[in-house]
Amino acid sequence: MLPSAIKQLAPLLADVAGSFASGQAVAQYAVPAVATKGGLFGGKRVTVPMSEPLPGVDVPKYSAPAPAKLETGSIEGVKAAAVDTGGPNVALAVFVGSGSANETPETAGASKLLEYMAFSATNNRSTFRLTRELEKYGAAAAALAGRESIAYGVEGTKLQAAEVTEMLLDAVLNMRLNYWEINDMLPHVQADMERAYAQPTALATELLHRAAFSGGLAQPLLPDPETLASLTPEAVHAFVAEHFTAANITLAAAGATLPAVTNAAAPLIAAAARPGGGGGAAGATGKYTGGVLCALSPATVPVVALAYAAPGGLGDAKATALAAVIKALLNETREVLPYMHKEPSGALGSVIPIVHVYKSTGLIGLLGTPSEKGAPAAVDSMSARFEALAKGVAEPALAAAKGVALGGYQAATATKSGAVQELAQQLLTRGKASTGDYAAAVAGITAADVSAAVGAMLKGAPTLVAAGPLSELPKYDAVAKRFAS
Repeated sequence: MLPSAIKQLAPLLADVAGSFASGQAVAQYAVPAVATKGGLFGGKRVTVPMSEPLPGVDVPKYSAPAPAKLETGSIEGVKAAAVDTGGPNVALAVFVGSGSANETPETAGASKLLEYMAFSATNNRSTFRLTRELEKYGAAAAALAGRESIAYGVEGTKLQAAEVTEMLLDAVLNMRLNYWEINDMLPHVQADMERAYAQPTALATELLHRAAFSGGLAQPLLPDPETLASLTPEAVHAFVAEHFTAANITLAAAGATLPAVTNAAAPLIAAAARPGGGGGAAGATGKYTGGVLCALSPATVPVVALAYAAPGGLGDAKATALAAVIKALLNETREVLPYMHKEPSGALGSVIPIVHVYKSTGLIGLLGTPSEKGAPAAVDSMSARFEALAKGVAEPALAAAKGVALGGYQAATATKSGAVQELAQQLLTRGKASTGDYAAAVAGITAADVSAAVGAMLKGAPTLVAAGPLSELPKYDAVAKRFAS
């Protein structure tokens, strides 16, 4: 049977082989001009190139998608914002307007612990069930504690937008906080804090806040391991009961309409309502005072930071934009600023600009490591950068810095998860949300604005922080002499 089948197929195979050998088959497929009949199985074959429209097929004209519309409102006392952007996914964020600045001596470290315990057992779900349901819907969840807020976020598909919204609010408003889960998590947080304090940058950032502010902002975001050891489950429950209230929470969504979010969120928010206004504990606000703080560190190379009070705060869009532009101008080593590109001077081994902006105040400064010339020379070099900006800014450098500031903001809010964080933060700090205020504020900044702002900063008290071996730390009398004027 097999030999007879081969004999029957031999002529057909010979014709196919001959056509490929002569290039006819390649030409037939590579340069089609018209539809032809035939082929191995008969029928018609379309030979129009993919770069040309098909004959007899109407191609609809391109219409630009409608711009995303921002909707704001209130859901059972919770300020909410939603923007229905395209795409198959939806992102939601809940911001609680309390953080480490709102902690008391009894609740110190509670906000960082709550970050680690996010999306654990609730009054309606066990930790296992909540985790499995998030996996079932393909959702990703995260949390982050700050000095003035605790953020919870989740991202999933639009098909399960209602389910994802319900799980997010359940995890935030109905935390069970089992005693054994708290006691199991505390050692992990302590170990992470010990590793964090071993990093020079994290240590310098904490020291900056302790030296620069009085009040709540001076309290550590990264709690001391000894402080965590004294944190009790009762204190954590008290912190949640006081601050996790409707008046102290904002909700933002991207990829969904506000009515859809309201339908999913309203029943859960109403059921989890707690008494109280949620305005925050006494001493939650911080005031910039400035100061000098040096700390011993096992690092062989010291870290030095110099900062000044940032104008305004998150409640002022122009002040926030101005801080970002000044940060870009201070970063002389950034390659995207060709008009200002400089290598670190001889007094600095490395240097980066830092900005921390809060509701009504903030910090703008430089953090770096000194070269062999020592810490005092590094402080002089950092001060020179501020003084140069106070004297004036070239227009090309300002234009490049504004591009960096706006580009950084656009990159941060390009994703839905970044957009909802920005919207929720605006609701928390300004009481309203907008998608265009920041860009307009950046565009309106002038060289005179930068010089005036930096000049006002230099007239205020500086904050100087150093961490490292004792022999490398700057002496107080040298620092006082430098800033005496």
